Amino acid sequence: MIVQDLSVNAVDLLLKQETATTRPFIRWHLRRKFCVMDGLFRRYLAPDAKFADIGCGPGDALVLASLCAPDAELWGLDMDSASLQVARKRLPSAILHQGDMHDPQELPKEYFDVVHEFGAAFLSRGWDILARAYLSLLKDGGILLWELPQRYSLAHIAYLLTLAPRKSEDDSRWDRLFRSLNPSKYRFESDASVMRALQMSGYEYEILERVSIGSFYFPKYFHGLLDWGWKLFGDRMFDVLDSLTKTVLQSDAGYYLAIRKKSRVASDGDTA
Repeated sequence: MIVQDLSVNAVDLLLKQETATTRPFIRWHLRRKFCVMDGLFRRYLAPDAKFADIGCGPGDALVLASLCAPDAELWGLDMDSASLQVARKRLPSAILHQGDMHDPQELPKEYFDVVHEFGAAFLSRGWDILARAYLSLLKDGGILLWELPQRYSLAHIAYLLTLAPRKSEDDSRWDRLFRSLNPSKYRFESDASVMRALQMSGYEYEILERVSIGSFYFPKYFHGLLDWGWKLFGDRMFDVLDSLTKTVLQSDAGYYLAIRKKSRVASDGDTA
């Protein structure tokens, strides 16, 4: 019960920092996301863990990790300089670098107890590249907490109708509109594809658990309709829609894999 109370307090503290988020659906979605994240951090972060968040953005996961494990050594990597500036203000003690998640040269290899990534995989050019990069950062026995979007989920359908992601700070809206015609502008993979990516990483691993974050997701241009429904039914409406979506589509908009790194697979060029 004490851990549960601490979890609620940590999530509430983080949500209070989300001052720009007023839409009921986004608040509901963030609470589910942070509650799942919090539970995983409390299971896998030792008090003095070395923790790396890939695609850390403005530092949400780093803040939550600091609340779950106050003595942890926190590292973050992101390609967006503006987001990193926000993260530095929120966590001055964190070690933050600007870099590419596919090739995180700024982070030390085989150093971390836990590597975490949320919300970046669907922007990747290859999940096998990500799996290799993330596992290379872990000590043997370290844990990768990897959030993944599932193919043919409601989130997949929603993102097909969404503007293509920005590739750089100079990316024009017209370029993004043109790329939006490509159905693979965001990467959503099947469970079998995820397993192939891990097998191609070059590391032995063990999947400890799969944790669903939720199934219901709508693009932002429907949020006004959701706001109207929320005024009548409250958050219970989102819970019911999530349950119905799970029943109909049998898929998760987002889920975590907790993966333990065992060792690197020996290649023909390796020597004893």
